[in-house]
Amino acid sequence: MLNSMRIASTARSARILCHTRFYSTPGSSNSSGGDARLEVIRRVLFEPARREAVIKLEDETLEQHETIERAWKLHRMRIREERERSLERQFRAMHAAMNELEKTSDRLYKGALVKSRHMTYPKQAKIPTETPSTQGWDYSFKAPSETTA
Repeated sequence: MLNSMRIASTARSARILCHTRFYSTPGSSNSSGGDARLEVIRRVLFEPARREAVIKLEDETLEQHETIERAWKLHRMRIREERERSLERQFRAMHAAMNELEKTSDRLYKGALVKSRHMTYPKQAKIPTETPSTQGWDYSFKAPSETTA
């Protein structure tokens, strides 16, 4: 009798298991429930950024560190200010040249102000940079010839 009840109970639980959707039930692999793959994806995508350990400095080394930091910031500030002064000088020189051109020749001045609708290659096609390209100019380039048959 006890054996037949156990078999019936096992058959009943097997039928229940067959009707259960395993993909939607919480898995036993982790305590928070859900698919383990989702947990891995969450960990990879939403993991907080790792921070470097903060070094605790003592009195003299802390003062040295702060002095070096201030000197570096002062150096960067001087470089930035020099660059701004250089750009300001260039702008003033360009403005003075345009004023001189306006006084000299009205036709040339108006021609300098007109913007071309057509792109001239490569002058206007490249992105403006502060330094020239490391590759330089490709002297072996030949334009494709137009052959009509």
